[in-house]
Amino acid sequence: MSSRSERPQRTPRASTRNSILEAALALFNEQGVATTSTNRIAAELGISSGNLYYHFNSKEQIAEWLIRRFEERVGSVTAASDAVAALDDMWLTLHLSFETIHAYRFVYRDIDYLIREFPKAGRRVRHITSVSVQAVQRMCQRLVDSSVIRASGDDVNSPALQIVFTATCWFSFARLLPDGDAQSEDAGRAAYQVLTLLAPYLEPQSRVYLRYLRSKYVRPES
Repeated sequence: MSSRSERPQRTPRASTRNSILEAALALFNEQGVATTSTNRIAAELGISSGNLYYHFNSKEQIAEWLIRRFEERVGSVTAASDAVAALDDMWLTLHLSFETIHAYRFVYRDIDYLIREFPKAGRRVRHITSVSVQAVQRMCQRLVDSSVIRASGDDVNSPALQIVFTATCWFSFARLLPDGDAQSEDAGRAAYQVLTLLAPYLEPQSRVYLRYLRSKYVRPES
């Protein structure tokens, strides 16, 4: 067993960098990237702007580091996509995906600004989205192979593209619904809504789980 002294310790510099990224993430999510300045991030932490610039030379660099973290979380979710063999596996993967997107919701909400002002970050988000589409296509194909859905060729690619499109836009759209704030934070409800895109392709025996999710997430009309 390693002694306490042998364990890696977080250095003050690494701790400050992480604190800057966490503060920036919260502000980007709440106020938007365009309206959040590096001075605002520094003030949130109670440090000087010079201290912040010692760790990150611009807001663009902060955004790029946060998008790298987002990419890592997306990657851990998509890596599990090859194990999808049933509809509940798909729902769980979507649920984890929505939790990740919500945690970094500034990425897709502010994508126009990121592409225009921070081209390198924009290219990284494009790559993340492309990888996500490919992962969902693999999931859909595995559901075909497991006789959960009936589809082939473009019938797999089309719903996969719709699923990723809906996922990237969901949290902005959900805020327009009744109880929008609650809806926008409910990853399970979001995962169910996306899963309904597969309804036309489901084999009869697979519809039971979708009906269960509907009873859980959709309120009956009064």
